[in-house]
Amino acid sequence: MKKIVHITNDLQRLGGVQRLLVDLMTLQKDNFQFEVILTRGENEYVDELNQLGVSVYHKRDIGLRGVIKRMNAADLVHAHLFPSLYIALLTSTPVVNTEHNPHYRRRDILFVKTMESILYRKYAKIACISEGVQTDFLAHIKVDPSVTEVIHNGINLSRFPQIAKPYPENQAKFKLGMVGRFAAQKDFKTLIDLMALLDDSFELHIAGDGELRAEFEQYSKAIKVDHRIIFHGQVNDVPSFLDSLDVYIQSSFWEGFGIAVVEAMAAGVPCFATNVSGLNNVIDSPYLFEVGDAETLANKVQELKASPDLYQAASAYVVKQAIKFSISTSADKYTRIYNSCINTTQ
Repeated sequence: MKKIVHITNDLQRLGGVQRLLVDLMTLQKDNFQFEVILTRGENEYVDELNQLGVSVYHKRDIGLRGVIKRMNAADLVHAHLFPSLYIALLTSTPVVNTEHNPHYRRRDILFVKTMESILYRKYAKIACISEGVQTDFLAHIKVDPSVTEVIHNGINLSRFPQIAKPYPENQAKFKLGMVGRFAAQKDFKTLIDLMALLDDSFELHIAGDGELRAEFEQYSKAIKVDHRIIFHGQVNDVPSFLDSLDVYIQSSFWEGFGIAVVEAMAAGVPCFATNVSGLNNVIDSPYLFEVGDAETLANKVQELKASPDLYQAASAYVVKQAIKFSISTSADKYTRIYNSCINTTQ
C-alpha cells in the first residue's frame, strides 16, 4: 500500500483544513497508508486518528532531519499551509500542495512573490479549493496553469441530519451563530455590530477561541450587547452546536472555501455569508452580504425571522446546496491525483 504523508501546521478542531484532512484520510484509508507531520501546533484529533491507525509526528520532537527522513520514506507528500509547504520541498518525494486561501499577505512582498513562482514549479500538482483561490493564485504565482486543479473542499455529510429545520415557533430567543477562530480572517466586529441593530429577542452564539477573543469580548461590552452574546470557546461537538441555532452567519474578510458554512447547510440551518471569494462559490447571492454591512445583514435576518415561509424555503435551499460538497467527491479527486503523481515517478 502506498504511503502518503500530510505535512501541515496543526490539527486544531475548528480549522477547516484540519477537518478536511481527517475526513479525507477516513475515506482513503483502504487505498493508502497515511502519516501526518505537524510543524507548529497540537493534534486535537488524537482519538479519531488512532482509530484510523494514522501516526502523527511533531517537528519539535523529531527535528527537521526527522521530518525530511519521514517524507523521503513516503511515496507522496501532501503539503498544506505556510510554512509547512516550504518544508515539504526539502524532500526528494513528489509533493502535492493545496492552496487553502485566495490571498496571502506574504505575496505582497515582491521578493517572496518571485521566490514562490520559482519554488512552486517543484510541486507535482497544486490543488485549489475554489475557483476564486485558483484565479488569485495564478494572478500572483507564475506557474503553468495546467499544474493547478480546482478541488472543492467537502464535508462528511453523514455527520449532519441533511433535513430542513422547521420554523422556530414559540421560542424565547432567536439564536444566531458562527463557528470560527478569533483571528484576523474573521470579521467578528460586523457580527457583534449586528446585535446592536437587533432587539432583545435575538441571541448570538460564537464557537471558537483565539488570540483576538478578549478584544471582541471587550468590544461587545463597550457597545452594550454582551448580555445577548455567548462566547462558547472551543466546541468539539460542532453538529450539536449547529443544531442549536436558528440561523448561521459566516462573517469573514476572506475565505478559501467555507467548510463551516457547508456544515451549517448540511445541518439544515439557514445561512448568510459575506460576499467574498470562497463563500460566494458556496452560497447564492440572496444569502450574501458585503463585508462590514451589518445593516443589510440585520434586515435579512429580521425578514427571515418574520416569515415562516421564507425560513422554511431558506432551510430547504441550504440542505440541497450542501449535497454538492460531499467529501467523497473531494476524496475521489485527490485519489486520482495521488495515483497519477506516484505513477509518473515510477
